[in-house]
Formats: sequence, structure tokens, C-alpha cells
Amino acid sequence: MTNVTNIRPSKAPNLPVAPQQYDSTFQNQFENILRLYFNQIDNAIGQLATVTASTIGSSATNPSYTISSTETPYALPPYLQVSRGLVSGTSVVNIYGYQSALPNSSAVTYYPVWENTTAYTYPASATTMLLWSSSASDTAVQVLINGLDSSYNLLSETLTLTNGTTGVTTVNSYLRINGIQVVGTVNAVGTLNVGNAGKTIQYAEIIAGNGKSQAMIYTVPNGYTFYLTRSNAYSNQNGNTINNFCGYRVWTQSSSGLIQILLQAPFTNSYQTLRVAPRAYAAKTDIQWQATGGPSSGTSQVGIGVEGILIANGTV
Repeated sequence: MTNVTNIRPSKAPNLPVAPQQYDSTFQNQFENILRLYFNQIDNAIGQLATVTASTIGSSATNPSYTISSTETPYALPPYLQVSRGLVSGTSVVNIYGYQSALPNSSAVTYYPVWENTTAYTYPASATTMLLWSSSASDTAVQVLINGLDSSYNLLSETLTLTNGTTGVTTVNSYLRINGIQVVGTVNAVGTLNVGNAGKTIQYAEIIAGNGKSQAMIYTVPNGYTFYLTRSNAYSNQNGNTINNFCGYRVWTQSSSGLIQILLQAPFTNSYQTLRVAPRAYAAKTDIQWQATGGPSSGTSQVGIGVEGILIANGTV
């Protein structure tokens, strides 16, 4: 929780007209007016640069405590202030995906880097979804589901899986799923899935032991713009032969269904993009960071991570 002192705006002074001849009294009055004005500006800047932050938490000895501190936020990097939640209307977005067995083939086929080596199917309309596990032992696992509703507005819920492989249905109806993760105190034994009622389509998955979905699939919420600042891709292909490489590309789809391929590049061990000016993705844009295995035999291991800032439209 952050409390910023109210700042009284300064007002430009009405400066008197100078006499034609030098007058020491007038000069002193004129300088005093300017001195008072600049004092107002200094006070305003001082108030703006000082933030009193209060943190509320608990401990074993004190169930409710408050720690207050006064700081100068401009002494810290801007990204750190966004991460700390001190910049209104903004949040850091980190997306990570991993695929341990991406197929290699001379026929170049791109897949989003997620838990499956298949194309991703988006829901045709907002719908309730089923959460289930590959293990009947998962009977008290809490899963946080983050997604978007029929209008692409942010939507989330925490669902408790009580019956393992049978599954439980979400309360909310989702048009998009941006990620799921295990919360609470109980780890999942099996692989968790969120999909349609018939279990024939998966919208998100958590491999046993991971605790969080790892999928390079993201949709920008309504009312926001996603500014991509960094992307990294890694593979086990080292380029020691002509066929040992992977491919990287960025795929987008608008809410009207228009698909664009923004970038394609071959890479071996690693690929990195660090943007001086962040790439802006508009609200309701589906984004997939995809990869393909090279023409060598076998499979490839590929991981991708991206970082950016989600900013509410109209935020100054």
C-alpha cells in the first residue's frame, strides 16, 4: 500500500512592470517574488520525490504488523518500481515456455512452445472449462486460473480439484486462458489440465512437478497494451552440422481473426532480442512465440522467455 503526500500546485506569479531607471527597492521586491515562486516549485518536487510506503503482513509472533518507510523512488530503476506495484496502471509480464521434444523435420512446422507438440486451439466463444489430473490422488489441489472473459476482460478464479481424474468445472466462462498455477499448500501428483468438458482439447497444462504452466501463449487483455521489451530462445542444437538448428517466430492473431507472422529467424544455441523501443501489442491480440525443429533427425529441446510491461490504456 502506497501513500503519496498531496501536492499543492504552484502558481506563476504576476510580475510587476519594471521602472525605466534602476530602483533597488523594486529589484529587491522582484527577486523576492521569484524566490517565493521557486520555493513553491522546490517543495512540490520534494513532495513528489518522497513516498511513504507501508507494508502490512504477519508473522508467527505478530499476526498483524505494519512497516513504514520513506524513500526517494527516483533513485531506483523504473522497472523495479513497476515490479513493486508503485506505478499505477502497469505490471510486469514474464512468460516462459519449454518443450523437451520438439519434432525435427525437413517440412518446417512451427508450434507454440508449450507442453504439447501440437498447434493450439482457441475457444470459439467463452465457455466453462474442466480442470482434471492424470492422477486419481489429486483430491485437494488448488489451481489459480488466469484468463479473459467474452469481452477479453481480465478474469480469474481459484478452483479446488477434489476428484482427480474426474475433474471439476470452472465457475467462470473463459474466452482465453493466459496461464494456470498451483497455489495453496498441496502439490499436484499428476499432470493437471484445463480443457473442454470432453477432455479432447487442452487450453493449459501443468506437467507433474512444475507447479505452473509453461506456455508461450498470451492474449492481451481488453483496455491494455502489452509492450514487449525482451525475448530469449534456447535450444540444444549447437550448429555443428548444417542441419543442427531450430527456427523461431512470432505469430499474432487479432480479435477479427487476422493472422500475421511478425518475425522469423533460425538459431542454434540461443536467440536474443533486446528492444530499445518496446514492441507494442494492442488489446485483444493473441500472441504465440513459436519454434520449429531443424531438418536433422530426432527432436529438439527448446525454451523461450519473454518480458514486457502491461499498461492500462490512458495511463500517463
